[in-house]
Amino acid sequence: MSPASDLEGHAGLDARLRDAMHADQRITHALAYGSFTQGTADRFSDLEYWLFLDPETELDVREWLGRLMPILHFVVNEFGTPTAIGPGLLRVELHALPNTQLAALEGWGNEHLFPERMRVKDSDGRLASALQKLAANPPPDPQLQATLDRTLNWLAFGLNVLARGERLRAHGLLWWVQSGLLTLAVVESGHTDYLLNPARLAEGRLDADTLRRYEGIAGSLKELESAYANAVTWTLELAGQLALRVNPELASDLKERARVGT
Repeated sequence: MSPASDLEGHAGLDARLRDAMHADQRITHALAYGSFTQGTADRFSDLEYWLFLDPETELDVREWLGRLMPILHFVVNEFGTPTAIGPGLLRVELHALPNTQLAALEGWGNEHLFPERMRVKDSDGRLASALQKLAANPPPDPQLQATLDRTLNWLAFGLNVLARGERLRAHGLLWWVQSGLLTLAVVESGHTDYLLNPARLAEGRLDADTLRRYEGIAGSLKELESAYANAVTWTLELAGQLALRVNPELASDLKERARVGT
C-alpha cells in the first residue's frame, strides 16, 4: 500500500472538517497543526485543530465532530484537549476557544511551523498576523540548567523509593528522568530539530550512541538498579559536556546510592 493510499481516510476526514469549519459561522478562525502541516504524517498520525469562536457563541465539540465522523470514544484529556477516537484508532484533537484568545498563539513554541499550511479559516487576517509573529520568534530554548536541575531531583526521588523497595513507583519516576536526559542528550549531540518533543522520530534522527545510552535507562522492573545507575552516569557526563552546574556532594551521593542500591 502506498503512503498516499495509507492517508486516504485521514485526508477525507480532514477535508470534511475543513469544509465544516468554513461553513460554521460561529467559527471565525481555524488552524491545523501537527504532523499533517509539517509533511511528516503517516497512517498512525492524529488530526489536530484549533477553532476560535465568536465570543457570543458556544460549540459542543463532541456534537460537532459527531456529525462529521463516527466517534468510538471521546474524552477531554489531561491537558484539557477534547479528543475523539474513530475507527482504526484515528485520533482527532479539537480545541475550541473564544477568538479573544487568538493572540495567545504568539506564545507557542516556534518549531516546524508552516503558517500557510496551518491556516484553515481567517475571517479578518488576525490569524495570519498571529502566526507570522509566532514564526518570527526565536527557536525553543531548552533551558539546559533547569532541565538538568529537574532531572537531578527526579533521580534523587527515584533512587530513594527504589531503595525503600517501591519498585513500581521507582519505575514510574524513571519516565521523568528519561525525559530530561533525552533533552540534554539531543542538545549535546546536535540533534535539536525537535526540542519541544525530543522523542519525535528519534529512531531515525538520533545517532546510534544516543539511542544506545537511552536504551540503558529504559529498564524493566527487574532492571531498575542498572537503569538508575546508567541514568546517574549519563546525567553527570552530560552536565560536564554541556558545562552545567551540579553540586559535587549531590553528585557523590547520587553515585553512591546508585552503586549500592540502598
